[in-house]
Amino acid sequence: MQKIRLSIVIILLQGYTFAQENGYVPSHNFEHIIDTLQFREEIDSLNKLIKDKKIDEAVKFSQGLIEKGKELNYDNGLGELFLIQGRLFKRTKKYLKAIRSYENAENSFRKSNNIKGLADVFNTRSVLESHRGNVEKSVDYLLEAKMYNEKLRDSAGLAIIYNNLASHYAGLDNLEESERYFDKAIMTRKKIGMLHNIGMVMNNLAFIYLQNGKPKKARAMLPEALAINMKDSINASIAHTYSIMAEVELYEKDYEKSKEYYETSLSISKDTNFDLLTVDNKQQLGYLAMLLKNYKEAEKLLTAARKESKDHGMVQLLMKNYQFSSKLDSARGNLAGALAWQKEHQKLSNKRMIELSTKKMERAETRYKAELENLRMIDAQEKREQQTKTELFKYRMFTFLTLGVLIGISIILVIIIRNRRERKRLIKKLNESNQVKNKLFSIISHDLKNEVSGLDNILKLLNENTISKIEFDEILPLLANRTHQTSIMLNNLLNWSKSQMKALNAKPISFDITEVISNKFAFFRPKAAKKNIKLINNLDTTKIFADKDMVSIVAQNLIANAIKFCNPGDSIALVSREKEDHYEICFEDTGVGIDPDNLKKLFSEDTFTTNGTQNETGTGLGLRICKELIELNKGNIKVESTLGKGSTFSISLPKVA
Repeated sequence: MQKIRLSIVIILLQGYTFAQENGYVPSHNFEHIIDTLQFREEIDSLNKLIKDKKIDEAVKFSQGLIEKGKELNYDNGLGELFLIQGRLFKRTKKYLKAIRSYENAENSFRKSNNIKGLADVFNTRSVLESHRGNVEKSVDYLLEAKMYNEKLRDSAGLAIIYNNLASHYAGLDNLEESERYFDKAIMTRKKIGMLHNIGMVMNNLAFIYLQNGKPKKARAMLPEALAINMKDSINASIAHTYSIMAEVELYEKDYEKSKEYYETSLSISKDTNFDLLTVDNKQQLGYLAMLLKNYKEAEKLLTAARKESKDHGMVQLLMKNYQFSSKLDSARGNLAGALAWQKEHQKLSNKRMIELSTKKMERAETRYKAELENLRMIDAQEKREQQTKTELFKYRMFTFLTLGVLIGISIILVIIIRNRRERKRLIKKLNESNQVKNKLFSIISHDLKNEVSGLDNILKLLNENTISKIEFDEILPLLANRTHQTSIMLNNLLNWSKSQMKALNAKPISFDITEVISNKFAFFRPKAAKKNIKLINNLDTTKIFADKDMVSIVAQNLIANAIKFCNPGDSIALVSREKEDHYEICFEDTGVGIDPDNLKKLFSEDTFTTNGTQNETGTGLGLRICKELIELNKGNIKVESTLGKGSTFSISLPKVA
């Protein structure tokens, strides 16, 4: 310990020289700055450096100017400087440093009560988080920026924020909020005469209307959008308008009119080299040709679109093409061809899902490593800054050297200990992320691979014409059962992955659980009928306060699990019991029951699964997902079972207040 302290003292005494050698003391002299007017002239000089792309020099210049701003207590100027510095760090991908600069800018603007500056800070932070892929965090910052722009009554700024919020909400599949903010963006732009590119915004709103099942609203808006886009001579937006108009007519089943609009959109998109829209228009025209029973034209268009999708790497459009091609072969009576296209679609879908999951985990791992490296760099910079302060303190107040060194040592030791703990926490988090990734790949490579291989083998038999029509009819229920099991497995796998990455958040509302159960009974009734299992719904009207989607997932898993372990002639009944502050919903079956030794394994961290009465398989994640989702909604789940007589799974959820 004494050797460590001695080395720290030496570093502290040499701090000023060390900082100079490593470029942390600015080379510019700011002694001539005595007022805010001269300070602003230096900010202009900094902006000129940035314009000339002298980024390294600009970073050093900004740091020296910040120190001068602190001497002058010029909070407004400091806020602007920290904002510029944050943008410089963002350009060099030093995101953690950029965030710290933005935080300093916010603090400075708050001290000077600069509302415009605060709006700029939150707008800039939103852009950074969007760039890093943190869309939800980006939305939070945009909402903060909106609040300050509303205080400023800055309609132009609000129009841009509304448009960005709408785009972000669309990316998060929150179509209602997306629709609301696109509408506000259009109204605000019209109010202040900010009409340039408004047609593109109207296109986006019309498309959201269509996704929300409101074709009449979309139809009413599109003529105005088309007129504005034509007036602005924005051909890409004009092509997009015609494409959405075609989609509306397709929705309303006016195929001839839809075809006319798609052909117009295709012609314009070709001229503007709008490749994505060009390929999509061809596919849609191929689909329309199929609906109009012009099969040769449909095949020609779909083949061309498929080639272009592959050439340009348009995976989403290629998947859509496989679906349309499958429908075309099915319409022509070529069942084997239709199944082959479905197989291609499934292959590409599985590959894309795995690639997206891998990329997401790789990005997370890279981000953690980058942030750890930034932490190390900041730690080193803080040490150098502390050394510089100690050196200056030595020359100014030599009599207090001993006390200053001891204080410096204490601070550094605290910083080192705190940073070590933080690094350990981040490393632990990264290891947990890797474990989730490994577990996910293990399930994908084993359980999901088995299911997909089974489906693949059946489809190969069909494709090779090695089975008869009677044999195909016998295999069809097995194919449907495997597809259903794979769907449930994928759903559980997705929710489990989210829960492990802490991405699941409950959004409770008041609703009647009998509606959810009725929908799930309707969904599972064919499967239950195939096993001759009776589904009985004895639930009374039961108003609970929970996340409806999560409760739906729990009900689906528990009903699927009960069917899996019931024999022909068994029954599954649902009953509800009202308690003091919650409802207890019981899933009672007369199936094979659970071995007492296995009861404690059902909800454990390690996956546990057994085959069903007809050798149905699973991942062992279903009941774990149920437990996590119920607990997220402030409830609990328990099970009682008698081997050979059946099982009862009970979930407790809060009443409506």
